[in-house]
Amino acid sequence: MLRSLPASIRPPAPPPEGRRDEFAELVQAVQRGDRAATRTFLLALVPALLRVVRRVLGPGHQDVEDVAYEAAYAVVEKLPQFRGEGTVLHFACRIAVLTAMNVRRREATQKRARRRDAGDVDALEDDGPDPEQSALASSLAPAVRGLLDTLPEELAEAFALQVILGYTVAEIADSSGVPLETVRSRLRLAKQALRRRVLRHPRLREVAREGT
Repeated sequence: MLRSLPASIRPPAPPPEGRRDEFAELVQAVQRGDRAATRTFLLALVPALLRVVRRVLGPGHQDVEDVAYEAAYAVVEKLPQFRGEGTVLHFACRIAVLTAMNVRRREATQKRARRRDAGDVDALEDDGPDPEQSALASSLAPAVRGLLDTLPEELAEAFALQVILGYTVAEIADSSGVPLETVRSRLRLAKQALRRRVLRHPRLREVAREGT
């Protein structure tokens, strides 16, 4: 059911094996405190982070650019933690995923609070997509993005890196600093949660069958 992803969330092909890390030398200058290098690094990084954030938040989200820039500055702040596991771009994209997921979670919490204040007794129970979103869904993308709001952070991170960005298990392990088997376990649990989510919504069940 989940083997064939719709085009709207299918990741680009991974870079060729052994490709040189294009940011490595620039990052060394940034870590030395070179302001010009930092500016160049940010300008080079933002387009990639925009794509990541757009995939996590959805193409119509009004804060995509702001979140991408927030992620870019977070990358610079966290560069001292970069130890060369994976590429700089993988390191940066993971931070962008986490930044965008935090935005999604904050918005979901605020939305539930507004619904509770409005007297919606189902607000605490609802972890699925909006009824309108389900009715209009033309792919699994809404369910995939919505799942990020409800999973524990470590499961959501692994799921987003693989399913939305196309990272391999090894790349997720390198960028997250956890063993391969831990990544596999997190992905298995996340995909089980997605299956349960799909099965609860008739329209999403229909879409899942269309994609097989």
